[in-house]
Amino acid sequence: MFFESFLLNLAVLAALIVALIFDYVTKFFSYWYIRHVPYKSPIPFFGSDYHRVLNLKSQSEEVNQLYSKYPNENFVGTIKSRIPELIVKDPDVIKKLLSADFSNFHCRGIELDKSRDVCIRNNLFYAEGEKWTLLREGLESLLNNIDCELEVRLHDCLSGTNGNVNVQQLLSEVLDTLFKDFLFEGMDDGLLITNTRKSIQNRTYMEKFKSYLKEIFPSLYVLFRLVTIPEQLTARTKETLSRSKLLMQIRKIGLTEQINDNCRKGDNSRKVSEMEIAYSMVCLFITEGYIPCLNLITSLLFELARSPQTQETLRNCPISDVDYLDLSIKEALRLHCPYSTITRKCVKSYQIPDNGMVIDKKITVTVPIEAIHKDPKHYKEPHMFNPVRFLENEDVSRHPFAFLPFGAGPRKCIGEHLAMKIIRKVTMAILKKYKIEVTETTPQKLPVTDHNFMKIIKTEIWLKFTPLQST
Repeated sequence: MFFESFLLNLAVLAALIVALIFDYVTKFFSYWYIRHVPYKSPIPFFGSDYHRVLNLKSQSEEVNQLYSKYPNENFVGTIKSRIPELIVKDPDVIKKLLSADFSNFHCRGIELDKSRDVCIRNNLFYAEGEKWTLLREGLESLLNNIDCELEVRLHDCLSGTNGNVNVQQLLSEVLDTLFKDFLFEGMDDGLLITNTRKSIQNRTYMEKFKSYLKEIFPSLYVLFRLVTIPEQLTARTKETLSRSKLLMQIRKIGLTEQINDNCRKGDNSRKVSEMEIAYSMVCLFITEGYIPCLNLITSLLFELARSPQTQETLRNCPISDVDYLDLSIKEALRLHCPYSTITRKCVKSYQIPDNGMVIDKKITVTVPIEAIHKDPKHYKEPHMFNPVRFLENEDVSRHPFAFLPFGAGPRKCIGEHLAMKIIRKVTMAILKKYKIEVTETTPQKLPVTDHNFMKIIKTEIWLKFTPLQST
């Protein structure tokens, strides 16, 4: 004992423990100050992220606010829990980080590769290193073999639509059918696509809490063995997967064996089954394909309902001429991008060329896509829906990395081509059959919120669908 009194010794010990904990959680709080980078002041245990912990604002809102607060700065610093994070605003620097110097920033830094969640463990979005390479090659092979003939299915799904319509419900019926055809050739009688989609869209308080842990404290998500969907790989799910086009392709390219060989090289003895890989890919198609398409088409129809002239221009375009439709989709992607940010972790110390800024190893870098898309420096009247801003003569002076709805570089969205094809086909099928108008309940502005790493429309959107006389 240091002192004769037991209580005094206990008090000193408690004070030392508190001091050590405080030092641990505040170790990097002056990180940006000494580097002369403007930053948001952190608080112990939460860092600069207390707004999300206390449900004061979403991560997207916070990043957008910090972006606007320092209009003349290329970088803004924050503290995520206790680890420094850098918001990069300069498109030239973003190009280097995502593309030219990708080898320094190939890691997302999500660190969920050891999760017990089957939806995540072999999911391309969360994978790193050689596993990411193997999964990407496997998914590319699958996408190249997808038959995307949509017209007949679209006609059946839209038949009978009239009057005020819940847009998300209508589009969910359409996309459920399309994705069943892509992955199961219409034989998903166990409703795997529909049930998985509904489970992922579920936004209970527990799901929000798990989403928060997944983003901010992934180690706790792994430690507590949390999962996205409670019942994974049930007997019915395995039966549906067993006759899927997806599983056939996985077997054809030997993806399971390649991943297990990679696990052995990395001293990870746990093998994965072909069912786990197939289920992870189904979840990937839904989280990174289905749901973004659902929200983007809803957003596009919402904007077209408020812009009758644009809608009429699209409707009267020749069938072979998709240019104006592409412009409208680009503008919807700009205004309502599926992901408000892209994050990367620096895997080794990196100095930005022609700049004194040094990004240390393990620092997370955030690219504020939504804020860039709505920056008046890049887009005039950025909050207006104006497809013609993407015409070549309007677009030529804009930095190519000021438009990043699908990301950029080697980790750019692998399903961009398929997503754009779905969005074009579904949108034109609707416009050729219906005139779309707002209703009394249609909001003036789309209500969006963060969901895991993406943005979603958080309430039902109702629009009026009036069949055209010629249909």
